[in-house]
Amino acid sequence: MDLSSHNNPNSILPPDVQNKGEMAHQSVDSSACAVTDRQMADQTVESIVCAVTDIALKSEDTATTDEILLVAALDFGTTYSGIAWSHTHEFEKYPLRISCLHWSSMLGPSQATYKTPTSLLLKSNGEMIAFGYEAEEQYAELADDNAQSGYCFFKHFKMLLYENEILRSDTVLVDDEGHPMQAKDIFAQSISYMKRRLLEDLKSRGNMIREENILWVITVPAIWNDGAKQFTREAAVKAGIPRKRMKLALEPEAASIYTMKVHSERSKDQLPQIGQGTKYIVLDLGGGTIDISLKEVTEDITIKEVHRASGGPWGGREVNIQFMKFLEELIGKDVIKELKTTHKASWLDLEREIELKKRNTKGDNNGRVLFQIPAELQEVYQSKTGKKLINAIGFETKYAGKVDVKRNCLRIDKSIIETFLKKCLDNIVKHTKSLLAKPEARDTKYLVLVGGFAESEFLKTEIPKALGNLQIYIPDDPWLAVMRGAVIFGQNPSVVKSRISKYTYGTAVIRYFIDEYDDPEQKINQDGNPYCKNVFNKLAEVGQSFEVGETAENEVYAHRADMTKMRIKVFKSNEANPRYVTDENCKQIGNMLLDMPGYGVERKVTVSLSFGEEEITCKGVNEATGESVHVRLNLLSND
Repeated sequence: MDLSSHNNPNSILPPDVQNKGEMAHQSVDSSACAVTDRQMADQTVESIVCAVTDIALKSEDTATTDEILLVAALDFGTTYSGIAWSHTHEFEKYPLRISCLHWSSMLGPSQATYKTPTSLLLKSNGEMIAFGYEAEEQYAELADDNAQSGYCFFKHFKMLLYENEILRSDTVLVDDEGHPMQAKDIFAQSISYMKRRLLEDLKSRGNMIREENILWVITVPAIWNDGAKQFTREAAVKAGIPRKRMKLALEPEAASIYTMKVHSERSKDQLPQIGQGTKYIVLDLGGGTIDISLKEVTEDITIKEVHRASGGPWGGREVNIQFMKFLEELIGKDVIKELKTTHKASWLDLEREIELKKRNTKGDNNGRVLFQIPAELQEVYQSKTGKKLINAIGFETKYAGKVDVKRNCLRIDKSIIETFLKKCLDNIVKHTKSLLAKPEARDTKYLVLVGGFAESEFLKTEIPKALGNLQIYIPDDPWLAVMRGAVIFGQNPSVVKSRISKYTYGTAVIRYFIDEYDDPEQKINQDGNPYCKNVFNKLAEVGQSFEVGETAENEVYAHRADMTKMRIKVFKSNEANPRYVTDENCKQIGNMLLDMPGYGVERKVTVSLSFGEEEITCKGVNEATGESVHVRLNLLSND
């Protein structure tokens, strides 16, 4: 889209009626903005917003560079979470000198890892007990002693923010035992714990950096909706992270930044001749979602987004679900339910084993994958059926010959496990091929695989086969690429030059009614003049590229002399040129509440919305004084 069209007040009209539209628009500018009638105010969605847009630079409401001594990334994942950081004074010379927090697993300090399960244990009153491996172990002990009453255990709760299209500030999550708790409290407690762990670790190393000198970067999937990103930011604020010292990082973008930095610093051979115009696809294979994005290297070796991020819920968790369905079919739903209810520690062991085996499906010399099962599972099976599991599986199931039991292991033909992975593979390949077929993807040469699920041997083998025309690159430790890339992004946000608008965004306006063009259903009369209500005032178009720092400006006029605040509804659409906000393809996603300083109907506030950042942001300026005006953008459904 030609950004110059933002200067045209009638860009919402077709060329053959723009002249009429201009007359109507000018009339609204000079007269309609002075309307004070309450009924008309309601009909115009609480405001009369003049459809004037332009492109301008946005000033950042963040801490200055001099104040920041350390950048810390909180990679808050569906299945696993981690923390990484680097010092600002070292970054320019050693950009890959990134530290990662070690988490001790249940096997002891010698088995410490850079990630821990995204699991949270709280008391029923909300008091924090444990996070990660410790949360799982303590909860298992409580449950095995039948002492879990009064506690709440949450796991995989991040998917709520993808699965809920309508997200509220007071959205409730239900825990393992059916206990409800506000989702924002759960996210805030988790982020607060991770923040505290880092500060404790820094202090134990003799590093006395103060909190006010830390920039916190929180990772989010690029395919999340606008409300989910706001929800995450608000949870982080509740966790004690100030807004001005917080950034969100889009996960595939962060992984892309890390991959580019590794290549430039280490001169790896997998991606030769990376330079201006090089296009590549990033597949972020996460635990909950798969994010697919198309990037291009610019002339100054920064990164621009070429096509809006896409993807779906095809991550590793979907494989876990398929694996569990297989076990229920093989052993019995009642047996699995009994294990989960009465043997929590064994249940968690079973889940961890699934996590391991979905990554490595190589199998033994006979093509069988050894899957360890807890002894309690065989005991529960025998008590429920009166049979031994080894005999039943070997002779009485449809999997006879492909699954058997040897000691405490199921021996499963790897073809069975690969069927669980194939559903995810098919979705990934189909979606990637669809992206490659678009004109913007022409001359794309490389595919970068990152994320925890990128460690799957099956996917590492099958994705290159399905997309053989692309050169595949998997960086070292792909499961840490997002976390490390988020640190680099926090150190140098300017590495990202532009992003693509995922939707067409706009507000509702009124103008004079245009015969033979406007829908009669949208016609209203005021003081003898015909107006068209619910007109979609486009601010950003789906697929439009916005450079970081650009904003679309919207001039807002008071429609009552004594009004002190104005509420403007914000809409989105998948269509490039929606006509009315009431169209089937349009949806209200939130509203802006802005102060209207002064008195009279001639007052004007210019609202600047940024669509090139990690999330939509806005600012307001009083045109009469040039002073900032408070604007609150709310993209959650209840406020």
